Amino acid sequence: MKLRGWRAGGAAFLAGALAALAMPPLYWLPLAVVGMVVFVWLWETASGPRSALLRGWAWGIGHFAVGSYWILEAFSVPPADYELLGPPIVAGLSVVLGFFPGLAAGGARWAALRWPALAGRYRRLVLLAIAWTAAEWLRGHVFTGYPWNPLGHVWAFAPPLLQGAALFGVYGLGAFTFLALAAPTAGWRASVAALVAIGLAGAAGQAILTPAGEGGPMVRIVQPNIPQSEKWRPDTRARHLAKLVEMSRRNGFDSLAAVVWPETAPPFIIEPGSPALEVMATAVPPGGYLLTGAARGTGQRQDGVWNSLLVIDGAGAVVAHYDKVHLVPLGEYIPFRRQLAPVSGFIGRGSFEEGEQRMTLGFPNLPSFSPVICYEVIFPAAVTGPGERPRWLLNVTNDAWFGLSSGPYQHLTSARLRAVEEGLPMIRAANTGVSAVIDAYGRVLASLDMMEEGVIDHRLPQAREPTPYGRWGDGILLAVLAFLAGGMVVGKTSNDRPRR
Repeated sequence: MKLRGWRAGGAAFLAGALAALAMPPLYWLPLAVVGMVVFVWLWETASGPRSALLRGWAWGIGHFAVGSYWILEAFSVPPADYELLGPPIVAGLSVVLGFFPGLAAGGARWAALRWPALAGRYRRLVLLAIAWTAAEWLRGHVFTGYPWNPLGHVWAFAPPLLQGAALFGVYGLGAFTFLALAAPTAGWRASVAALVAIGLAGAAGQAILTPAGEGGPMVRIVQPNIPQSEKWRPDTRARHLAKLVEMSRRNGFDSLAAVVWPETAPPFIIEPGSPALEVMATAVPPGGYLLTGAARGTGQRQDGVWNSLLVIDGAGAVVAHYDKVHLVPLGEYIPFRRQLAPVSGFIGRGSFEEGEQRMTLGFPNLPSFSPVICYEVIFPAAVTGPGERPRWLLNVTNDAWFGLSSGPYQHLTSARLRAVEEGLPMIRAANTGVSAVIDAYGRVLASLDMMEEGVIDHRLPQAREPTPYGRWGDGILLAVLAFLAGGMVVGKTSNDRPRR
């Protein structure tokens, strides 16, 4: 059976939407198999590269519309002045992101027509896996990048199956995931081989998982669960700051090395001499530090404001800060805002300033760490500072914008993958969830769910030895793609012979 025109596009859209349900937090993996099999089938029956591109594009629109619906929640946070913009923005984002699966399908179809020897049953699958992976990598890099929900995330329900990311990164894991999910299109032998490979990968991953050790010093994560609609109200700011301090000073305070607050936790712009610093100093444990997200200013309005991580000592001094490098387009900054001042004024949002570089921070009695703020944690090979390798990662975030949607859980999955890739544990502090202690294998050792108020006291988990991906980053991905391409070119089996 061959579908043409709008029927093929509709089938592609539906298949992409179904495949999105295999992502966190649902993990309905059989739907990913259905979605990828239909993707390949529509690719095979396309009349040419243009038809394949359009079908892949329709598949991607459906996939990202379902996978990104949670963005609508941010537009409904009171006062919800821009609520009507939510649906067209999500639709537009889905159209843009959908182009990348379309590019993979169109490019692979063009290659298969140009080099007919690549069109065998197995080779076509490998060709598509290479094109898919290259397109995912491009999605994570062009126009500042948006690597949300890469295909490798479908395994996040099983930590042993995530360990491949330590070798290949999440993009390389996605290449092998594509081959496994789409294997039925190459026949029953390929399907059996895929199941065996998944079993072996799981067994190998389980073998390297070690019990969580004693770890390092004790840290406290504070999750205040402050509604986004109330956070910045002038009449509630002092109360919210007092709440953060009270939670920080609960039983066990004197034994802590650090207290961690979420992204922009104090509802003030923190400048030199800010009265809030004196209050915040009371949340610093003896001989330790307060690590908090904050809007940072210099006291000079013309300098702007940064979305920052501040390190505060017991005297209330900011002994170090990190300014967020990778800002969210339209969410945290308006592109060309100075050149297009009337447009940015119409949108009605200010912009944070961009930080200069990633960094690694180290202090007495606290192992060195690299901070990443919110959205930054979704970017592979971009979470540590230059120089000496840190001992842990710190992610502060505020997912209160997105309510009880899938978005915060997908965000948490990205954080877990960065821990696996780098072989480093992560402390994650969120305003309304999900706060978590994540070990170097991506396992969540302790957590506070969405809309929960509380603290987590936990020792810093131990770091692993540097992983291959942590050492070489996406150079590993190039090696994976070269390996697949080499096998596709030189491998000849009876299944690749033309069928009559």
